[in-house]
Amino acid sequence: MPSCPVCKESMKEEKHGDVTIDVCDEHGIWLDQKELFQVTENERHAQGEFVWADVFRSKISPPVDHDRDLCCPACDKKMTLEKVGAVTIDWCREHGVWLDNGELKAINNNLRLDPTYFRGVALRLRELCY
Repeated sequence: MPSCPVCKESMKEEKHGDVTIDVCDEHGIWLDQKELFQVTENERHAQGEFVWADVFRSKISPPVDHDRDLCCPACDKKMTLEKVGAVTIDWCREHGVWLDNGELKAINNNLRLDPTYFRGVALRLRELCY
């Protein structure tokens, strides 16, 4: 079981649709390679087509702590900051992504603003998470 890159405590596993993710209740979630794409696609299918709430939806840009260096829970190498739309995530090219609390919600919210979202062309996470 990986440790949280923020507090170093062991994370617990939770099912998010058909994906098992590692969760630190206080700080965020760890997603292995490809899981960010799977989780956002699961959310797209669960939400379905356009809903009236989408008319009033606005972009969410969580704050970014540029002074914080996080290490990958799998290899302990320093993760890099990557911009995914309006959200900046911590990324280990070899193992996965760390999302602070609220960042997954922001990514899913912002995806619904993309006009191609409902046609199944989600955020270009394939390049980031392959």
